[in-house]
Amino acid sequence: MKKYIFYLVLIVMLSVCGNFRQAEAYSVTVQKDGIYAEAIPDSFVNNTAVIFKKYVKKAMKYYHKYKDADTYTYMSKIPDEYRDFIPVARQIQDSDEIIIRNPFYIYQVSDAAEPEIQPSSYCFYAEKNGKKLCMFCIDINVETGKLSLRYDKMENSHFTYDEETMENNHFVYDKKTLGETLFYEIDEAIYAETPDKTSVVWNRKLPEGATHEMILVDGVYDPIDWKAMEREFNGKAYDEKKDEILGYLTKTKKSRLIKKVEKNLKQQLKDEYVESEEESSEAGNFTMVGVYILLGIGIMVIGVIVGECILKQRSAG
Repeated sequence: MKKYIFYLVLIVMLSVCGNFRQAEAYSVTVQKDGIYAEAIPDSFVNNTAVIFKKYVKKAMKYYHKYKDADTYTYMSKIPDEYRDFIPVARQIQDSDEIIIRNPFYIYQVSDAAEPEIQPSSYCFYAEKNGKKLCMFCIDINVETGKLSLRYDKMENSHFTYDEETMENNHFVYDKKTLGETLFYEIDEAIYAETPDKTSVVWNRKLPEGATHEMILVDGVYDPIDWKAMEREFNGKAYDEKKDEILGYLTKTKKSRLIKKVEKNLKQQLKDEYVESEEESSEAGNFTMVGVYILLGIGIMVIGVIVGECILKQRSAG
């Protein structure tokens, strides 16, 4: 009888634990496809899967802790970045296969006027078992050099995944065209452009009259006519826009800020950090230099010892 009670208790415990355990067996891989893949820092792309899983785990931890709490407690105790992500995290089950693909950057025409300003966000699409899960971004804190995952329900709704075409002013893409789509923002409206057409992703235009801003040039604030810059950019062909956007990203790929972010990311992820090919090569070169130094020191020591032995033999003779 005790034996049966033991097994019954064990089954109940496993069932309870199963309800509170967020899937650890699900897989997350990164697929480097699309025109932006080579222009975005490898350290960001390579480690997106690790960051994604950490946010899923943390979001579910908050959810299980406060899911039965009152609305005020739920809203106040769970940080926005995790509370907004909970609906996505809850969709993931043990057997799911998550693929993060098509990294991209939403270019602003002002980037060309102020090249010293670094990209502050890279975006990704996540698929679950071949179907859209969400669109999310990896944000850079330009002050601290730390990364955070951002999921915005409103933004995600405008980047709709479907196998059809445009509808309801939302960008609806298919896997064939997504890899060659350029994204850019002009006057608070986000556009998606392929070699065949240009579509509005999200229209958030500024109030009428808000066309000029001020930037610091040689210590003096000069007005920049953004409308003129926008007209110039819009007048460019797809390939010209592509060269401008990817050229900007490539220039900022090895900036001081990116190096700072990579250093922080290594400390944050520790053993989970995924090195880029360049980092692995540099580490290998550093290791070989160390080997050569030790080898040289060893030869010098042996030389000194042999020299002393020869001198002692001559002195004894």
